[in-house]
Amino acid sequence: MTNTAWTNFRELILVDKVPVCPGITSFYFKAKDGGKLVKHTPGQFLPFKIKTNDPKYKDVLRTYSLSMFPNEYTYRISVKKIEGGLISPYLHENLKIGDSIEAMVPTGLFTIKNKTNDTVLISGGIGITPLLSMLYAESSTRNNIHFIQAVQNSSVHPFKEDIENIANLSGIKNTVFYSSPLAEDKESVDYNYKGYISKEFLKENINLNSDFYLCGPPPFMKSVESHLLELGVNKANIYYELFSS
Repeated sequence: MTNTAWTNFRELILVDKVPVCPGITSFYFKAKDGGKLVKHTPGQFLPFKIKTNDPKYKDVLRTYSLSMFPNEYTYRISVKKIEGGLISPYLHENLKIGDSIEAMVPTGLFTIKNKTNDTVLISGGIGITPLLSMLYAESSTRNNIHFIQAVQNSSVHPFKEDIENIANLSGIKNTVFYSSPLAEDKESVDYNYKGYISKEFLKENINLNSDFYLCGPPPFMKSVESHLLELGVNKANIYYELFSS
């Protein structure tokens, strides 16, 4: 059995591969040697490379946020397939259960700083992954959390049921924005607001003295941060991580 921590790379085995919604799949890994893993801090990412002799992929390092409750036995990353990308299509199309990756210890500074202050988690698209890990962990001990998720519609709404279940069990607030609802999407059932997260919404519905954690595509991030700053939120209380292809 290997010690919990390790240096350089460690071989992890894919033990499960679960579709989340069209274009997004979760990948579950355990240590090949059967030892314990480092329990990541929610918000951190897993640096890894594909274990292959193909020069196209060999030694190409990628980082994906860990998207589950921290534990010592299983890592989960949830990956959006980027058309024309290199590693995300490989993971979706070629990585099979039993295959390996070579991973480093989880790292990253995008983590909860103040566990007593009100916390607002705002995600855009696949930017949900580090915030979801934060939500799993933080909602187990407190409920002064507001989770805000912005996606296109119900066809690409990752982890909808997970967040709803957490909200029902822990009493955290959960708000969903659909920018382009489908005809069958029902307001107040599938989503709360049509369109994009606005300055007016934040002013009327959010405690602006909260700590804000944002993750999503660059235009989304720029918009939300600008709204918060214009509303007088201290920049020191805004933490973010950009997700882009």
